[in-house]
Amino acid sequence: MEKILNNDVGIEILESLKDMKPDLNERDNLSLMLHFVVFDTQRAIFDLVRLKHLGAASALLRVLFESHIKAEWLKVCASEKQIEQFKRDSVKSAKNSKYSISFQEMIADLEKKKPHLKGSLQAFKDYHWKGLNSFTHSGSMQLVQFQRGLDGIEETGSNTIDFANRFAISSLGSVGELLKDINVLQRHISLADRFLGISI
Repeated sequence: MEKILNNDVGIEILESLKDMKPDLNERDNLSLMLHFVVFDTQRAIFDLVRLKHLGAASALLRVLFESHIKAEWLKVCASEKQIEQFKRDSVKSAKNSKYSISFQEMIADLEKKKPHLKGSLQAFKDYHWKGLNSFTHSGSMQLVQFQRGLDGIEETGSNTIDFANRFAISSLGSVGELLKDINVLQRHISLADRFLGISI
C-alpha cells in the first residue's frame, strides 16, 4: 500500500476537465453532474485507502457504481417525464408507473439501448451486487475485512482502487462524449490504456 503515492487517475481526470464550459440541455447536465459524483467518489475512495480506512472506502463502491449507471441511464434511456421525476427523487418505472424504478430496470434499459454491452452490465451487477450491498450496509464482508485487520490490506486496497478507477475512467469517456471534447476523449483513451490495459 505504501507504493500508492498519488491518485494519478483522479488528478488526470480533474486536469482534463478544468477548462470545461458546458452548454448542455437538462438531461445532459444531470448526467454530467452524476459523472462528477463518480469522480468525487473515486477520489474519496483513494484517500480512504491511502489512510487504510478500507471499510469506509469499500462502502463507497456501490455509490460509485450506482452514480455511473444512473448517469448513463439518464443520458440514453430516461423519458422527459422521468427526467422531471429524477429531479424530485421519485423516478417511476416505465413498466408500471405505480412503482419507483428499480436499479435492475435501469440496467435492463441501458442494455437495450446499448446492445454492444452484450449483457456485461447485468453480469457485473450479478457478480458484485451482493458484495457491494454487504460493504455498504455493514454486512458480513465488512466484518471479514475488519477481522483480517492489516492482513491482505495491500491487495484489498489495490482491488478497491482498481474498481473505482474503472468506473471513473469510463465516466470520463462518457463526459468526453457529452461535451464533444476530443481532448477529454483522448485522456480517457490514455487512462484506459495505462491503468486498465484496454487499448481503444
